Amino acid sequence: MVFTELKTEISMEWNINTAVDHATMRILLLVSLLLMSCITHAQTPEVTVRDFYHFYLTDFVSDNHENPLNSAKMQQYVAKETLTRLKAIQDIEEQEIVDADYFTYCQDYAAEWIPALDVGTARDDAGGKVLDVWLGIEDGKKRKLRDYLRQEDGNWKIYRVVDVSNGFEQNIFDDNAISAARAQAATLSQH
Repeated sequence: MVFTELKTEISMEWNINTAVDHATMRILLLVSLLLMSCITHAQTPEVTVRDFYHFYLTDFVSDNHENPLNSAKMQQYVAKETLTRLKAIQDIEEQEIVDADYFTYCQDYAAEWIPALDVGTARDDAGGKVLDVWLGIEDGKKRKLRDYLRQEDGNWKIYRVVDVSNGFEQNIFDDNAISAARAQAATLSQH
């Protein structure tokens, strides 16, 4: 009888410990799977830039007359501050801050140039990332841009683009230039 009670007690203890161990293992497995899914869904800066330019260049060459700055795709790839500044500059009459498309530094783009897109490897830069982008242009040539990215809402987003080929940057972050353009637009509207 004592042996049976001892066996029952050991059996109950083993069942409780086993149940706790199984529950702990299930929780650890679930947490691990959740962490892995977050990691696999986080895009690298290179993938973000490549996906952005495939979307953007395709939209750029289409006859779609909608403003891409308002699209959900742009919000997915471009920093909020950059979009806000581009929209504000776009609303200034006769402004000279952005004299070509901000993301391509081109006036026009041809669909046959899209496959020539090439994206370099991201490097650390002031808490964000920077990488070079080569866009196909006429006569089989390439234009080299430099895209700057930062984390926003857990995703890499483009916030600044520089034309390396021509050593030029459209200064959308120059508040003095924006104020001067607004003042100039105000004088134009009075005449």
